Amino acid sequence: MLIRCLAPLLTSYIVNPAAGHGRAGARWRAAYALVSGSGHKILHTERPGHGRELARRALENGAKLVVAVGGDGSLGEVVDGFLSVPEKDRTGAAVATFPCGSGCDFAAHMGIPREPSAWAAAFERGTARRLDAALASFSGRSRHFLNVAAAGLPGDVALTVARRGKFLGGTLTYLLEGALAAATSVPRRMRLKLDGKEEEGDYHLFAAANTSTFGGGMRLAPDADASDGLLDVLTIGGVSRAALLALLPRAYSGGHLGRPGVTLRKARRVEILSEAGLPLNLDGDAEGETPAVFEALPGVLPFRL
Repeated sequence: MLIRCLAPLLTSYIVNPAAGHGRAGARWRAAYALVSGSGHKILHTERPGHGRELARRALENGAKLVVAVGGDGSLGEVVDGFLSVPEKDRTGAAVATFPCGSGCDFAAHMGIPREPSAWAAAFERGTARRLDAALASFSGRSRHFLNVAAAGLPGDVALTVARRGKFLGGTLTYLLEGALAAATSVPRRMRLKLDGKEEEGDYHLFAAANTSTFGGGMRLAPDADASDGLLDVLTIGGVSRAALLALLPRAYSGGHLGRPGVTLRKARRVEILSEAGLPLNLDGDAEGETPAVFEALPGVLPFRL
């Protein structure tokens, strides 16, 4: 059955044509065909980081809804651009997404459909809800993120995926690269400060999560809530490589929690230091390195669900 979805006036769709290995175009066209109304503008990203620029430009041109069309990386860029605009200049505006990338962990966490007609029906009923975002500060600059910021093993995997690509799709690529990295992983010395309380140890993994999943469905922080004003902070200590490899498949169901070496707690602000700069994984992208600060921003993002 054809569903006609009346989208708001002044809607900008920011489309990543490379999403889903370039195979997302057909799904996006099918979804867009179900959207009616006027005042639409379609903008295509041309390079990494372009989504940030286009989101800012859309708001400057009066857009009241900015829709990220792609995966978590595309959405992250749009959110970063949206929140970098002064609040007075984005009053009454909101962000939405049509998930068609290789991972789409944020959409899975929030229950946003990926099938075009189901998405259009949900989009029609949708209203804006204020969600938390988080701000990562590193290397003299900052970037907003929605899902997970991580270092250690996830940072290594992000660098490898950036170099090799997601040749098996999101979930299988991250699983394979994660297993390869875990097989040679060495715990790194990190000093953490959670809401002012310091701790130090050797860790394979550090993560600050605003939502429950990353890496194509890994439920790293199953109870993370994007509206509680806090980050779920997970660490995996200096366990053996065999134990680390055993934890990897368990993480897709959340079964890693409670295992030896795995610690989970909540904090509003987290600072991470290390003896050597460790690469960061921000919503699946390799960007920057430690030292870094991650801070929850309660209710800062109006998001149409």
